[in-house]
Amino acid sequence: MCPVNGKLQLHDGRTAYHFQPAKFWQNGPLYHNGLYHFFYQYNPHGPLWDTGKLSWGHSVSGDLVNWAFLGTAIDPTDPFDVNGCWSGSATVLPGGRPAFLYTGRDAGGVQVQNVAFAKNPLDPLLREWEKPSCNPIIAFPADVVNNNFRDPTTAWLGRDGLWRMVVAAEVAGAGSALVYRSADFLRWERNAAPMHSSAAVPVLECPDFFPVAEHGTDGLDTSANGAGTGVKHVLKLSEFDTHQDFYMVGRYDDEGDTFSPEEPDRGDNCRRWRCLDYGQAYAAKSFFDARRNRRVQWLWVNEYDSKADDVAKGWAGVQAFPRKVWLDGDGKQLLQWPVDEIETLRTKRVGLQGTEVKAGGLHEIVGVASSQADVEVVFEIPNLEDEAESFDPDWLDPHKLCKDKGAASAHGGVGPFGLIVMASGDLQEQTAVFFRVFKHHGKYKVFMCTDLTRSSTKADVYKDAYGGFVDVDIQKDKSISLRTLIDHSVIESFGGGGQACITTRVYPEHAATSSSHLYVFNNGSGTVNVSKLEAWEMATATVNSADALDAITLLLAAASLYCSAMALAGLPLSVFAIAVHFCLVFSSSSSPPVCAANGHRDRTAYHFQPAKNWQNGPVYYNGMYHLFYQYNPHGALWDVGNLSWGHSVSGDLVNWAALDNALNPTAPFDANGCASGSVTILPDGVPVIMYSGIDARRRQVQNVAFPKNPRDPVLREWTKPGYNPVIPVPADVSPDNFRDPTTAWLGRDGLWRFAISAVADGVGATLVYRSTDFLRWERNAAPLHASRDAVMAECPDLFPVAEHGEDGLDLDASASGGAGAGVRHVLKVSMPDTLEDYYMVGRYDDADDTFTVPPEDLEAHGDDYRRWRRIDHGHLYASKTFYDAGKKRRVLWAWVNESDSEADDVAKGWSGLQSFPRAVWLDEGGRQLVQWPVEEIETLRRKRGVLLGGNEVEAGGLREIGGIAGSQADVEVAFEIASLAGADRLDPDHLRDPDALCGENGAAVHGGIGPFGLLVMASGDLRERTAVFFRVFRLSHGYTVLMCTDLTRSTSRAGVYKPSHGGFVDIDIEKDRAISLRTLIDHSIVESFGGGGRTCMTARVYPEHVATGSSHLYVFNNASDAVKVSKLEAWELATASVNAGDDGLISWRALIVPRRPVNPHRDGETGCNASTLVANGRGGRRRATISVGEARGGRRERTVERCTAGAGSTAEGGSQWGERWG
Repeated sequence: MCPVNGKLQLHDGRTAYHFQPAKFWQNGPLYHNGLYHFFYQYNPHGPLWDTGKLSWGHSVSGDLVNWAFLGTAIDPTDPFDVNGCWSGSATVLPGGRPAFLYTGRDAGGVQVQNVAFAKNPLDPLLREWEKPSCNPIIAFPADVVNNNFRDPTTAWLGRDGLWRMVVAAEVAGAGSALVYRSADFLRWERNAAPMHSSAAVPVLECPDFFPVAEHGTDGLDTSANGAGTGVKHVLKLSEFDTHQDFYMVGRYDDEGDTFSPEEPDRGDNCRRWRCLDYGQAYAAKSFFDARRNRRVQWLWVNEYDSKADDVAKGWAGVQAFPRKVWLDGDGKQLLQWPVDEIETLRTKRVGLQGTEVKAGGLHEIVGVASSQADVEVVFEIPNLEDEAESFDPDWLDPHKLCKDKGAASAHGGVGPFGLIVMASGDLQEQTAVFFRVFKHHGKYKVFMCTDLTRSSTKADVYKDAYGGFVDVDIQKDKSISLRTLIDHSVIESFGGGGQACITTRVYPEHAATSSSHLYVFNNGSGTVNVSKLEAWEMATATVNSADALDAITLLLAAASLYCSAMALAGLPLSVFAIAVHFCLVFSSSSSPPVCAANGHRDRTAYHFQPAKNWQNGPVYYNGMYHLFYQYNPHGALWDVGNLSWGHSVSGDLVNWAALDNALNPTAPFDANGCASGSVTILPDGVPVIMYSGIDARRRQVQNVAFPKNPRDPVLREWTKPGYNPVIPVPADVSPDNFRDPTTAWLGRDGLWRFAISAVADGVGATLVYRSTDFLRWERNAAPLHASRDAVMAECPDLFPVAEHGEDGLDLDASASGGAGAGVRHVLKVSMPDTLEDYYMVGRYDDADDTFTVPPEDLEAHGDDYRRWRRIDHGHLYASKTFYDAGKKRRVLWAWVNESDSEADDVAKGWSGLQSFPRAVWLDEGGRQLVQWPVEEIETLRRKRGVLLGGNEVEAGGLREIGGIAGSQADVEVAFEIASLAGADRLDPDHLRDPDALCGENGAAVHGGIGPFGLLVMASGDLRERTAVFFRVFRLSHGYTVLMCTDLTRSTSRAGVYKPSHGGFVDIDIEKDRAISLRTLIDHSIVESFGGGGRTCMTARVYPEHVATGSSHLYVFNNASDAVKVSKLEAWELATASVNAGDDGLISWRALIVPRRPVNPHRDGETGCNASTLVANGRGGRRRATISVGEARGGRRERTVERCTAGAGSTAEGGSQWGERWG
């Protein structure tokens, strides 16, 4: 333990001349030409990695050796970086103002790119930085997945005057280096093609892209272009899974921002590229040092002891010593060497020359403190041809070779020989850095290794062996060099003049009480000669240990060039060239906790719901996702007189931020509630809300509202003009049944249309209104649809679908869908008496606003909505779709109410949520919608589960899916059925009521083919479980597949609605002999998609066991024959940020991720076109429609009564099942 400046006591593992903060955690650097800066990721609150607390620490140096700490430059204080100021880079703009580009983790946990500027560019120490409110300047792209979008590089100027930078991203499962361009450093546009992309390596980080001279060792400025002769470029990528850095040398053309590798045979899998460092160094970044005309590279070196050790010593993480890099003579490989400033620390020197080291020899190097040294040695091999071992071509994995054959005690032919460093006196602790030479087809391979297996006797220390091949011509030279920097716990070695580099961490026990020893050894069969050895004891540098002002004085005095601020201000500020790079290192304990977002056991983790109180319906604005939802700000129960429009925004349909209410019931025309509605963009770009208000006389009237400031990107404030209502209650319409205006669309005649639900002359109808100016509306003579069999239908939706393909269509297609080819329409209504959604596919003609269904469907289903197809066969209602132009898809939302008691709602403080958004399209038959969760959900996927016990599930079998939290998961499974011979026969009368059929044939009732499927949210003893399963039945004309969600055993709580949901799946099971199931599990909601999304079921579950234990997830088969699981993928899902906090404005700006409209705007701005803003405020009809005979509890009681027999048999069978499988 030795003092530094009389202040800091060194821990035995703390380095003496490597950069690290005085305490706590850090990893990345930054360089400012003319004065060296480290703006590094720093946790000022503790030594452990904490993403939400990351700041940018700031240290400065005049010589890359001695460093002074200035405090933090950037802290996570704004919505766009409130969860951490992560990696970034800096560039000096024309005029000399430095600018940071950095990744912020915003309020929703989303990675966005931000900018910051030096507050005073003339300050030589750049002590203060400011972050403009226009951040983020690059929002999270729509096609990037798993929240992997980070690490912007240093920017460079192309010949066209545009700035470029590279950002690492995961695009559709492929690790990509995306190129962005900008004219002003604020508005960035992504290049159409990435600089690099590979599905073989999905997660890339910390990209670096820089020019190198084809000849010589001089460096080049980052903006040096590769189009001319004499310049090549290096693309370096950090690979998350292996925590290694790989690079490729190639040619860069800024015209198309293309990079052509010099070694294309290595492929696009960067793991086959050249390795920058074969050891424990990661996240390298280079910069151009114009003062010394060189390119310098930094690498981060993490700790490899335990977290407890980090806490005890009070710091974690270190930088490798800066290295100069240049291109090797073959033009394909980088050489790396410690910058020559390190020589200023050399003190005592010892040397050897012409020394033989015989087989088994060990020579100690004495005279220097070997725990803090710089050693250079050259070995000569006199008998290469006679003694080299044969090389097995299977030994191409250097890491494995080092472990299998590389240990220093394993005697070989030529080698192992090299250095033993940080050795105890009895050699019980030692780290060996050595070479071996192998012979293969008359040629020789030189292998370099650092063996840590005996580096420490401590437990909880990672002690591996690291190796790589050295690209030298040993046959010609008969010699090889090694340089090793020893700095207590850091060992950096450079073989063959820097051809191969290995950096490692060591934690020997003896260092706490005694000195370390240094040896040259030879464990080969023949003699090796030490032709030259020089070892220097190194002084201790001043590294963030003294008072900042004192240290600054020291470093400025040492660098006389910078003795005054005026001299500093006059330096050429060409480029900040080293990026602060973030390299996220997940440990086994770094996964987010899987628990309800606000701590209540039933609250969901990734479904939309307000922070508290009651809500239901959604709205969407193209360019940014909005939910203008019906919200009771005064309590968790439905209260029509208190209904407001809540407002939340999102950039990815996953993470949501709450804003202030958009509409409140404050005017005579909505005094008793702002009910459902929609939003449309007018031709001048102004959005307008049309909504149903319940006026002072409790009549439902139609009103409009306009944004107070149309340029506000989040539309925070809305005004309701005094001339409302724009449509009063018609004379023939029931005043309490006239509601839910749809999104408006333009017809070919230039008139606006919208549809609305009503009871007209006692008939449930979907009326159409037309207008030229959106204020004066006239009702069409004939309704779009009417049915005397249905008293009232609500929440209508009319939207176009493509006849072929999965792309969505804008509502503009409504104008020609009836006359043109390739377009059909879907009419959807919600029925308050059943609380279910129904739809029909047909043709719409705007000439007379008619909707026509095919004759065969009309004959089969009639005009009674309740005989139409179901949107969802479970507990889902009031769905609404919108067109997402950015992804060319139609997305469906739906409301999911609670199924526990009102007392439960009051106790937990909230009620209602949205289903997870679904993409919808028309199936091949042209009569049915297919629904599938939007791909953004994949950004939440974390740990992956495994099916225990084999893929074949025998009759009565149960296989647990292990390795993930079963209460917050995404599961996809495919079942294969070997034979249909055992299918039970089904009475055709049962086809009319699949719910009853599921109730009578629950999950525990054995059948022929089925039930088989998933058990979700299950207790350990299986007394609580929810079953999602299939049964295959034989009909007189073929087979049919029944899908069920059985809630009868979902909870042991009283007062909870526990039905069985059922629906038939329209697939050809006889042909396919297979069926798929996808289930989203989010605590109290279970959404299932059968047959690729042809049949959907949403259920609410409230198991008791989640209060004290974890939930389990199983595949089961209760059929008479085995089924095969041909595919199973299960992921634990992270917790999204959904309206966390209070009701007011919560970090809205950080969630904005613009989608590209027809006329694209720059990233960070929103753009809109006609019919891109849609709304559906859902009005809680379960209680609002008591007048038509439905109270909230009524349907529960009637359904339970209808299914009594089935429920009883399920309970009985389930008891035996629980005993058998418990």
